[in-house]
Amino acid sequence: MKRRIAAVAFAIAAFAGSVDVRAQQTAPRDIWPQATAAAREGDIDTANQRTQSLVTTGRTNGILTFPQYAAGAAGLASEQRQAPDIEKWATKTAAQLDGTAPSVAFNEADRIARTSGWGKAIPVALKGFGRAFGDYRTNLLSRADLLIVAALALALTAILLAISLFFRYGRSMGHDFRELLSARMTGGSVSVIAFALLFLPLFLWLGPMWLLFYWFAIFFAYATVPERVAIVVLLLLVALLPLIMDATANRIAGVESPVVMAAISSANQAYQPEALRRLQELINVVPDHPTLQLLAGNMQAFEGNDDQAQQHYRRAIELRPNYAGALVNLGNLLFLNNEFQAALTQYDKAQKADPKLAIAFYNASVASGETYKFDQQARMLESARKANRSFVERATRTPPPQKIVMYNPPIADAWAINAEVSRVPSARALFGSYATFDPLRSAVNPVTIGALVSLLLALGLWAKRRRTGLANACIKCGRTFCFRCKSARESTTYCTQCIHIYLKRDGVSLDTKRKKLEEVTDHQSGMTRRNRIFATFLPGAAQMMEGRTVAGVLGAFLFALFVAIAVFVGRLAPALGPAADVAQMIVRAGAIALAVILWLTLSIPVYRRRSAA
Repeated sequence: MKRRIAAVAFAIAAFAGSVDVRAQQTAPRDIWPQATAAAREGDIDTANQRTQSLVTTGRTNGILTFPQYAAGAAGLASEQRQAPDIEKWATKTAAQLDGTAPSVAFNEADRIARTSGWGKAIPVALKGFGRAFGDYRTNLLSRADLLIVAALALALTAILLAISLFFRYGRSMGHDFRELLSARMTGGSVSVIAFALLFLPLFLWLGPMWLLFYWFAIFFAYATVPERVAIVVLLLLVALLPLIMDATANRIAGVESPVVMAAISSANQAYQPEALRRLQELINVVPDHPTLQLLAGNMQAFEGNDDQAQQHYRRAIELRPNYAGALVNLGNLLFLNNEFQAALTQYDKAQKADPKLAIAFYNASVASGETYKFDQQARMLESARKANRSFVERATRTPPPQKIVMYNPPIADAWAINAEVSRVPSARALFGSYATFDPLRSAVNPVTIGALVSLLLALGLWAKRRRTGLANACIKCGRTFCFRCKSARESTTYCTQCIHIYLKRDGVSLDTKRKKLEEVTDHQSGMTRRNRIFATFLPGAAQMMEGRTVAGVLGAFLFALFVAIAVFVGRLAPALGPAADVAQMIVRAGAIALAVILWLTLSIPVYRRRSAA
């Protein structure tokens, strides 16, 4: 009897002690400054103790990683080059707080490069790239970087195609303009006005962008089939560029918003010190959103504030009575306070609210095991497997820091809430220019409208001009002609003089032949020289001017993309971090190497081509 009483007393004391320890825990945000202060003063033992206390507190509160603190420790290791003990502590602590953080690997690569050389630093930096693609935030920012430089490369490719069309068909279009004007006026002004019409947007005080669209429209009828396809594709992509850039900017700004930051922190069980404060500011403005209340409860649980977390969960249930996720997390708090039967009650409510929520059944199986209801534990675990087998296998393979699993709202829902909150006037007043994206509003811009209008104009002019006939230019000497200038039965690629000299070989005077030969030589050598100049500075442009449109467009786009990556790496969304020197150098060197290879591939054949004269 005495042993039973002692056992009960011990259980009560253990229960009271566990509740008291959890209630008296210091918040993680208060522990980390103590650790860094001790490390900077050279007290490594105290720093280690405070770091271990931080990790233990995190495990108790359901936190797996401390990415911001890990980045801070990695930065401290880079700063303390003259203090080996502090540098060693900071390096070890960074890996301990978040061994999967990209910034930790990049900072480690920089440190290794300074001490052991680039040969050992490059594999560590490559490991950081793998982590960057696996992390939600850095993956999103890296893709945003790539979209921005791709948009820049696309715009440059469109400009080069327009310029190549001008060089290929500018003379023919000028000839048609002269023919149109000669029906209404005479004199030397006809040629001047015809040439001016090729640059009509500039004379109307419009910008270069409109000249680009104008050339696409007027040269579409003269272009070959591959060129027309390229014009249509590029105009459609250019029309989409403003929408893509607006959406990208919204994603870059939105990933730092209170809702998305809290959702990422909750989903990854990663501690973000500012997530709770910013989310509380938002809840003060938007107090009646259940998901915001649930996220606030999760953030409070990370801080060890169980009472406040419980208030948020109950508020979420008030706003949405069948909110299974809030019921599960409320049951989790009860479980952690050893109120297993009350926790089972909440799990049962969650199962009825959402029979497909595997977390509710899994946590119920754990709580059943704690109360020695092993048959019920087996049934709950089997129900969890039926709901989501992969989740159960993952939870059993890598057990969570707390025996039970916290419910986290999907990050996609956080983006939807972010868009919803951005339309609340009071939220915009609090956070200033809140990130929003409206496709209809983004579509109303000069670039999109101009590209679509020029595409419609190009198709209309082509349908009209193909019936009346188009001017052409001699491929031998460059002279222009139309159906009024020569017989329609003659060749459409040579002018009349070249037909008689080079095709029919009629008896033409030597002086005429000499002048024609000089004209052909000047034209062909000028084209060769022009193509070599463009191939030198703008690879791909020469291929466009030679009529190899597909190779030219792809080559110009890829070359511009590689150059843009080399120039802007680390300057856009800082996904790699400002101190990732080795990582940035790897990206820059790789982009430059690819650009050089592409330059050699596109430009050397142009240099080797001889003039057709």
